Amino acid sequence: MFKKFFSGDKSEPRVLTEPSQLQVGDIIAFKQRRSLPDELQGQQFEVTKVGGYQYSETEITKELTLRSEDNKTYYLSIDDNDGDPQLCFSIKLPEKTVLTLFDEDEFSELWGEEFVTLGVKEKPKELASWLADSYTQRMKESEAYYYNRDCGGEVPEDDDGEELRYHECVGDVDSRALSIEIWGDGDTDVSLVALCPVDVIEDMWPSE
Repeated sequence: MFKKFFSGDKSEPRVLTEPSQLQVGDIIAFKQRRSLPDELQGQQFEVTKVGGYQYSETEITKELTLRSEDNKTYYLSIDDNDGDPQLCFSIKLPEKTVLTLFDEDEFSELWGEEFVTLGVKEKPKELASWLADSYTQRMKESEAYYYNRDCGGEVPEDDDGEELRYHECVGDVDSRALSIEIWGDGDTDVSLVALCPVDVIEDMWPSE
């Protein structure tokens, strides 16, 4: 288990009350909830990295990289959602899996002039709890910047963010989505996204 108990004479230990306070080395545990993908339910994860996405001129969205006890990687960001925060979990898909899930010609239409709907060809058992039956594109070639560090929610004054373009598709199930990120070097990340209420968090423990 990841859970740790710490001792020492620090008079003011960190207390975690919001997921946005998590730092590298901290532990987060989730409840057994159907809104979570199967492999996240009732499990604990260690934060191994903190970064941030800038989608607007005034705000940074914090992203946590989580490592499971069996050494799998997941990503977690916190969406303000107009004052009703929700957790956005994601997993990156290898190209072979993308072509298993989606028709290649349909998928390429994400870059076309029209907004498209992608049907899921098949649902591998290990991804079934992440997937919707179809996804409708709502954003096309939008611009963002990624910062490879914890920006504390503030937009950095120095211009060291990595530029990217992205598409977003919403699932026919409200709590599932699809994200496609295109980086400056041409690399493309395709991710399945699961949206969950904040109350799926069971507990959080600081590393110190």
